[in-house]
This record gives sequence, structure tokens and C-alpha cells, in this order.
Amino acid sequence: MTLKTYLLALTSLAVIATTPTHATGLIAGATFPEQITQELTLVEQYATQAQQLQAQFQMVYNQALNLKDLPTQVWPNISGQLQSLVNLVGQAQGLTYAAQNTAAGVQQQYGVNGQDYQTNLSQWNGNLTSQIQQALNSYGLQAQDFQTQQQALQQIQTASQSASGRMQVMQAGNQIAGMMVNQLQGLQQTMMTNSQVELNAIGAKNAQDLQKNQINQQFMTGTTGAGFY
Repeated sequence: MTLKTYLLALTSLAVIATTPTHATGLIAGATFPEQITQELTLVEQYATQAQQLQAQFQMVYNQALNLKDLPTQVWPNISGQLQSLVNLVGQAQGLTYAAQNTAAGVQQQYGVNGQDYQTNLSQWNGNLTSQIQQALNSYGLQAQDFQTQQQALQQIQTASQSASGRMQVMQAGNQIAGMMVNQLQGLQQTMMTNSQVELNAIGAKNAQDLQKNQINQQFMTGTTGAGFY
């Protein structure tokens, strides 16, 4: 089953709503099903982007190893890849925060126990930060200099001033890009599994509410059929 088919199948379980239930997340004014679908779409996009970046880094990394140096003329391309990687890390972390908010909202409104899911998302962020710090430290880079996207981009610019600096950030970027592939694939699986639980609960509750409304409407209009009284 493709992701598109999967999303359509999941969303169809939750669209039987009499009153829209709104989430607070990536899309202002979105319903919970819309928010969940958008989050699943984004995690797939990020996982694909990570694979593309990893392939690009690996190609340049192999070239640098063969030349035993990193030619200055290839740096603009590497710098652009590093900036994309920094942005991807920030976007992925932002997505997990949004997913935590969605899970909390669904739990509050529909009674779904999403605490474990929220904990897993929080732990994913912590593990990602820890692994990035380890990768930076292993190549002689100071993790505290990469705490924010702005700091990371500034350090990339600083590293470009020397051959050793360019090689350090390129090697770290190569390792982090490979790590992001595995991390985002795991995140995607986690989000798909838990989103199905959320959407099943929303669909069941909305169907129940619709049935109650129909019964009430029949009672008010006197169309309940013979034998009701």
C-alpha cells in the first residue's frame, strides 16, 4: 500500500463528523484528521530528503578521500548540502513537537491514551540531539557551537576558511546525514502506527455522535417509526 492510499484509508475513518474538531499544530484551523495527515505527509518528505542528502554527501566524501583533500571549488555545493541538513534537522524536530501537541489534543478530546506516543516523540528528539553531538565531537567540532540553526550555519561559514575546517564539517555532515535516514525512517513508522490509533478513535467517536444526532433528529420530527411509543 502506498502512503497516499494509506492516508486516504486512515482519513476516511475520521471524516464522519457533525462538528469539526480543530487541532493546534502545523495548519492553523485544521481538524485533527487534517493535522495528522499533514504530519504523515511531512515525515515521508523528510525521510526522502534525508536519503537524497545522504547520497550526495557520500559521493563528495568518497571524492575527497580519493583526493586526500577537499577541493575549494566543490565547497559551495557542500555548503549548500550542509545548510539543507541543518534545516532538515530543525524541521524534523519541529514536526515532532507538532505531533506531540496533536496527540495531546486527541487524548484530551477523544480519550486516546497518547502518553506513550508523546514520550516516544520526546525521546526521539533527545536521542537525535545526542547523536548529533557525538558526531560533531568525533570530528573535533564543539557541539555547543551548533545549538541553534543560526549558530550551525555560522560555524559552517567559519569552517569554510580552512581546508581542515571544510573537511571536518563535511565528514560530520556525512555521518549525520546517514544517521538522519535511519532516524526519520523510525520516526515515520512510529507516527504511522500511532496515527492509525488516533484516527480510528476519532472516526469511532464521530460515527457515534452522528448516530446520536440522527436519533435525536428522528425523535424531534416524529419519524422514529411505528412502535416507538
